[in-house]
Amino acid sequence: MSESTPLQSMTGFGLGEASLAGGSLRVELRAVNHRHLDLRVRVLGDAPDVTLAVEDTLRSRLGRGRVEAQIRWDAPASGHGPLNLDAARAAYGALCTLRDEISPGEPVPMTAVLRIPGVLRAGPGLEAAEGEAAASAAAGRALAALTEMRVREGAALKRDLLARVVLLRAHAGWVEGERPRVLTGYRERLLARVAKLLDGTGLELDATRLVQEAAWFAERCDIAEELTRLASHLAELERTLEARGEMVGRKLDFLVQELGREVNTIGAKANDAALAQRVVEMKAELERIREQVQNIL
Repeated sequence: MSESTPLQSMTGFGLGEASLAGGSLRVELRAVNHRHLDLRVRVLGDAPDVTLAVEDTLRSRLGRGRVEAQIRWDAPASGHGPLNLDAARAAYGALCTLRDEISPGEPVPMTAVLRIPGVLRAGPGLEAAEGEAAASAAAGRALAALTEMRVREGAALKRDLLARVVLLRAHAGWVEGERPRVLTGYRERLLARVAKLLDGTGLELDATRLVQEAAWFAERCDIAEELTRLASHLAELERTLEARGEMVGRKLDFLVQELGREVNTIGAKANDAALAQRVVEMKAELERIREQVQNIL
């Protein structure tokens, strides 16, 4: 990625072409998400075997993802390229045999012979250096088209992820605001249970012990550190989404894991039904973020 390239998706399509005498070389790229770079190059039909030239061009500029490249040779039907005489004779003979079986006496047009793969050796007849140069040029143009589509997809992913960060931050703010209520509610429930147990016993409530119990609960269930780290991770996720010229997919995946760790800890410490429900919503939002991040370069 160049220094100015914004966030990219790993999904995309690109087509590049390079003209030569007798036809043109076309390189078609299809990319989907993958943890590492998985490049597969196929030569179709009569295209010259310029696999190495295409692979070198693609590997020098691709980061990760599964990318399938197809190399094709497009030649005019009139066949300006060199003629493979042996293939032409064999094709004509086969067509004549077929003609004699199904329509005796009908002429066999030469245009039908020239359209049969292998008769026109436009691809293989190229000089090696010429074919490799054309293949590299076509691959470069296909990469440019692929990158353009990936950037568009990346912009859509970025908008979605930033909106989900806003939702997560709102959830975290709500949880932060509920901390005093949870502690107060615990004190009230504890006081009510103790009073009920002591009712009719003649024993007095030990206020000091009650305060100690409430303090122990507050310490055990305190989520201040988790909320602080959660806010830090969300801020870093936003900064990473704005980064240019970097492959940020793995970093985003790491940040989502850390966010999940903090949310899980908050859920484990939650001793309140409303707070626990909010944690469930945060986990659902994080899972949506995780799915989107898997497709970022």
